[in-house]
Amino acid sequence: MADHELTQVVILGASGDLTSRKLVPALYSAHCEKLFPGRLQLVGVARRPWNDQSFRQMLTDNAPTMKSCSYDSWEAFLGLTSYVQAHLETAADYAALGKRLDEIAGGPANRVFYLAVKPELFLTSVQNLKAVGLLTQEHGRTARVVVEKPFGSDLDSARALNHGLLEIIGEDQLYRIDHYLGKETVQNLLVFRFRNAFIEPLWNQKYVELVQITVSENIGVEGRGGYYETSGAIRDILQNHLLQLVALVAMEPPSNLSPKAIRDEKVKILQCLRPPTEEPDPSKIIIRGQYDGYRQEPGVAPDSQTETFIAARTYIDNWRWGGVPFLLRTGKYLPSRFTSITVQFRMPPHTLFGSYQECHLRPNKITLRIQPNDGIDLDFDVKEPGHGITIRPAKLNFDYQDYFHKPSPEAYQRLLQDVVTGDQSLFIRSDEVEESWRWTDSLRAAMAATPLQTYAKNSWGPAPANALFGECEGRWVSAP
Repeated sequence: MADHELTQVVILGASGDLTSRKLVPALYSAHCEKLFPGRLQLVGVARRPWNDQSFRQMLTDNAPTMKSCSYDSWEAFLGLTSYVQAHLETAADYAALGKRLDEIAGGPANRVFYLAVKPELFLTSVQNLKAVGLLTQEHGRTARVVVEKPFGSDLDSARALNHGLLEIIGEDQLYRIDHYLGKETVQNLLVFRFRNAFIEPLWNQKYVELVQITVSENIGVEGRGGYYETSGAIRDILQNHLLQLVALVAMEPPSNLSPKAIRDEKVKILQCLRPPTEEPDPSKIIIRGQYDGYRQEPGVAPDSQTETFIAARTYIDNWRWGGVPFLLRTGKYLPSRFTSITVQFRMPPHTLFGSYQECHLRPNKITLRIQPNDGIDLDFDVKEPGHGITIRPAKLNFDYQDYFHKPSPEAYQRLLQDVVTGDQSLFIRSDEVEESWRWTDSLRAAMAATPLQTYAKNSWGPAPANALFGECEGRWVSAP
């Protein structure tokens, strides 16, 4: 993209919280750091009777404190924003939107349409945009569509949505966003695994005993009980965030760094995930829970069976990972907020220092901290100074912010940059969506045969989740 070219980022549903809290701060930060090629315009679209000035005032009132630029820079950024009132269910309003976008642009423009709308409007919005020519790509101009999760509610609905959207636009125009993939440590997984010579030879079933991945939240549903009743922990976190982390930590080296090559390898991992319905006793591999008091939340049924905690044990049935348990866990009202991936290595076959029990030795581990403090930890053992051999656990820590002397950029900033530049590496392809739902639907089917257990707020969920380690040495990470 040439430096003089214009990109319009058009947010449909711009009156929502996502726009002011995440999208606009991300765009502003990237604009301040001059990370976008060419020129940028932001256009908010919603049904509220606002004008440019009231939209800008809303952004100023609701966006988080801007630290990367001066106040004058924020004012300059607001000068690049406009507002268009439109009812997104009304086809006629899209023609007026197209006319207004042309007026604001004052000439040719590349366009990104961000669908910050409820899922029921995904297909309608894209159909209407296409009908008035806003998704036509010609004369070197691009038109891209960004879709937020949830992308379907099961395999059938995801397939139907994929089919409907891909009848209107090409896969190259469609960006299914998962903000976890924009986090710095997640992106660093490829470099960490495939660039470091001491890592890749150990990253397999011969040396790895188990892998555990946790997304822990220390809050409840926060007034979103109505939504959460239709979602639960499985649809809200496990089907998308957790399975994407599984694919990245377990994938084979891609042949190159093209988006297609990376996504091809991720899909292969999702295809190899063992369906939970193949387990004779699902209660041995699935623990589901609901925090005490969830049924009293607004919008929640008094007899709700919705899980707010899920822990599962699964396997990737391929040559690299055959027999290695992957333990997945997510829950609300847990003691702390963090996301981490821990790769636990097998203990040596024989110890020279007494029994493992006598020495209180723990397996060596590599932990990738995704949030809140991005970094990498290596756990190992050392001899305590002095007479005799007393072994103590030790840890090497790498922290992104300390090492680079600056905070990691927000996930949405990186992802929006990639949409503008056309890099789909960190976005989810249609077959990825369908394969993740295939496994998730199997999990939900198997889960029906497991009891729903209540757990106390600020606990680590139902105690039986600890039994998922089986014969493996180890315990759930409580905080990275």
